[in-house]
Amino acid sequence: MQTAATTLEKPKAAAPAGPRKAPEIDPANVKVNSSGFVRKEVVARLPAGFVSDDLKEPGVWRKVQVSGYPLNALDAVLVVAFDRSWCAEAIVSEAMRDGVTLAGIKIISMPRRNEVLLRDDTYAVTWNGAGYHVERISDGHKMTESVGSAALAERDLRNLYAKKLS
Repeated sequence: MQTAATTLEKPKAAAPAGPRKAPEIDPANVKVNSSGFVRKEVVARLPAGFVSDDLKEPGVWRKVQVSGYPLNALDAVLVVAFDRSWCAEAIVSEAMRDGVTLAGIKIISMPRRNEVLLRDDTYAVTWNGAGYHVERISDGHKMTESVGSAALAERDLRNLYAKKLS
C-alpha cells in the first residue's frame, strides 16, 4: 500500500510595493502668466494622480527644467490639480537642472463642482481636467475631442445620434 504524502507550502508573500513614484509635470502644461525683470509667475496643470505631498519632491519638475522655459529662484508658481479639486501657491526657493524646491507652499481646497453634466443611457459629458468631452458609458471610450464648455460638449453628444433628414 502506497500513501501519498502531501506537503503544505506557504504561499509566497507578495513583494512589498516600493515607494510611490510621483508623476512628473509635463512642460506643455506649464504656462507663463506674467514675466517681469526679476521673476515670472507660472501656472502649472498637474497630471492625474498627483497629490499635494508630491510638491515636496524636487524631481517632479525635471522635465520642466530641461524645457525651453525653466523655473528660476524666486519665481511664483500656481499649481492646479488635474481635477481642479485643489491648487497650491508657492515660491521657487532653489532651481536646478534636475528639479525645483518650493517654499511657502499654500494648499487651497476648491469646492466640489455643483454642475450636473448631461448624460443619457449611452453617453455622458465628462470633465477631463482640460475641458469637457463625451464618453461612452459602457466602456469609458472617449467619443469626442475636448471642448471649452459643457454646452459645446452637450452639442457634441446630441450630434452622435442620427438625425432624420426631411
